[in-house]
Amino acid sequence: NGICNRLIQDESAGNEEKILSVYKDSKGLDTLGHGHLVGPNSEKVLGQVIKDPNRVKEILSGKGKLTQGEATGVLKVDVESRLPQLVKMVPKFETYTPDLQINLASEHFRGMLGKSPNAVKKLNAGDYGGFATEYVNAKDYRESKKTGTGIYKRMDRLVNSVKTEAERQKKRQQSSQSTTQAPLNNSTSQTAPSR
Repeated sequence: NGICNRLIQDESAGNEEKILSVYKDSKGLDTLGHGHLVGPNSEKVLGQVIKDPNRVKEILSGKGKLTQGEATGVLKVDVESRLPQLVKMVPKFETYTPDLQINLASEHFRGMLGKSPNAVKKLNAGDYGGFATEYVNAKDYRESKKTGTGIYKRMDRLVNSVKTEAERQKKRQQSSQSTTQAPLNNSTSQTAPSR
C-alpha cells in the first residue's frame, strides 16, 4: 500500500534502530514503531501483529523491541483504522492525486490535520490557497521550524501537495471548458439553394 510505504519512509528516516522500542516523540509522548502513540489501545493493536501476549507486554513496558516487520505491521493496523476517519474528514480524498493522499494521510496519522479544522474546511471547499495559509499558521509549525524538528517539513510537504492539486484542478477545469465549448461557426453555406 503506497500510503503505508510513504509513512514508513517518513517515520524511519534516520531512526532505524530507535523506533523498534518505546521512545519519546518530539512532544515527550511514549511512541513505538512508526509513530504509534502508546496508550490504552496499544496492547490490542500490537496483539493483532504479535501473537504472544507476554512479548507484547514486554515491548510496551520498554523491555523489548519490535522487529522491522512488526513495526510495519503495527503501522498498517494504525493506518487502516484511521483511513475511514480521514475519508470522512476530507470527502474528496479519493479524488486527489496519490501524492496528496499520502501527505494528507501522513498528517492525519500524526494528528496534525485534525488540529486545524479551519484549514480542513477550506480544503473541502476547494480553497487550496486558504488551506495552505491556514495550515502553516500553527504553533507546532513555528516551534518545529525554530527547533529544526521534522514537523514543519511534513507540513510544508502537505502544503506543496495541495498547491500542486490546485494547479491540477485549474488545468482540468480549463481543459474541460475548452473541450465542451462548441466551435464558433461564422461561415455561410457554400451550396446553392435547392429549387
